[in-house]
Amino acid sequence: MLKAVLFDLDQTLIDWEQVTEPWEQYVQRNLKGVLDHVNAEIHPLNGIELIDFFEAHVATVTTAWKEGVITLRPPHIARVLAQALITCGVPKAKLDTEARAQVYQAYEDHWVMPAGERAYPDVLVVLPELAQHNIELGIITNASHPMQQRDHELAQIGILDYFPRCRVSAADVGWLKPHQAIFEQALNLLAIEPDEAVFIGDNLHADVGGAQRVGMRGVWRINSAEQEAQQTADLDIVPDGKINTLHELLPLLDEWYPDWRHNGR
Repeated sequence: MLKAVLFDLDQTLIDWEQVTEPWEQYVQRNLKGVLDHVNAEIHPLNGIELIDFFEAHVATVTTAWKEGVITLRPPHIARVLAQALITCGVPKAKLDTEARAQVYQAYEDHWVMPAGERAYPDVLVVLPELAQHNIELGIITNASHPMQQRDHELAQIGILDYFPRCRVSAADVGWLKPHQAIFEQALNLLAIEPDEAVFIGDNLHADVGGAQRVGMRGVWRINSAEQEAQQTADLDIVPDGKINTLHELLPLLDEWYPDWRHNGR
């Protein structure tokens, strides 16, 4: 019996291709509140401009992601912010646990979603269809931000309420997809078995391969021919299904779980 459909977040539910604000501008805008808080409350960074903090942040997060690809340990935005501030001259002793929490809170308080971020149009049609038939919905994302922050985005693009029980971020779990622990966290939240769920994502290795490794069906969302060619070049993962739009997911569910539309849960 199909009990749940789980999704990757970015480029599966959320479309970043329509964002119009330059990435550098977006990141600096969200870092400004942190720098202002640190200068006023923790340690004055005389001579350090926003661009300097931005460059330290980018260098820190880039290094963290390179390590994460090897270790499957995700960057966490709170650690990234602290390390970037240390690089900019804040004494490590001044960034104790409380101060780091304040730094992250300043970041979250001043965060604003970039212009143009949206849910894919098919998401706004298919999620209600699944929910109407009592299918649980969940999210598993390799985000470096805690889910409480990603929830702000989900609320603003109008899909948060479809995921009441299962929203899992790598930053919270401590593991990146395809590690089995992050998938198992989602299954445990919903109290279901792997063969009762289907996972959809745009990354063949992390999403499809990771889901299949724990016993779920893995569906690959292909957003472009370039994406498909790049990801299949060196991988032997065979997805259970390939889709270009979530509308194509429903016939797959009909094939695999003929009674799912009559789910009595």
